[in-house]
Amino acid sequence: MGSKEESVKWSLGKPGRILLTMLLLPAVLSIFVQISGLNFLPSNEWISKAALPALAVGVVSAALPFWLTLKSRREIDGVRKGFGLLIAPIAGYFFGKHLVIIAVPMLFAFIAGHLVELSFTVVDAHERDSKKCRSPVQVEGVPMLFDEICWVPENVRRELGPGQRIAVSGRGTSRGVFVESLRRVD
Repeated sequence: MGSKEESVKWSLGKPGRILLTMLLLPAVLSIFVQISGLNFLPSNEWISKAALPALAVGVVSAALPFWLTLKSRREIDGVRKGFGLLIAPIAGYFFGKHLVIIAVPMLFAFIAGHLVELSFTVVDAHERDSKKCRSPVQVEGVPMLFDEICWVPENVRRELGPGQRIAVSGRGTSRGVFVESLRRVD
């Protein structure tokens, strides 16, 4: 009884928290899959088809943390409230849009995937290595963090330049592919 801690009670309730977790968890997990070294590329066709739904989910995901911060039943100091009102909507938009553009096709590729080949346009094949991605080939039209194919052999990279087409094959669907190999398309 002596504790002066206040718990935050969200107006959304338990179903709302479950819904929010269900929306954000796949997006966060897909980032961890990519960071772990599995290259996944959503198809350019999927990205263009899903642009409007991704925007809608992104806006809703941005508005939700903003609304939750405003409706919080406890007094939040200025810095944390400012963070909640400025940064949380940006992160919410990113994760919401990411859910539609990346997590959905990744889930389809994981569950119902088969051997597919998708084509992409090279942006840069001679980029310097980073700790997270050795021997990268960057492709056009794919969101940041998912726009690189890592561990591409040097002999393949030497043949590639900006604007060239490549065929990427691996387990996936028409929505996206887990990269196993790539070849230059003439």
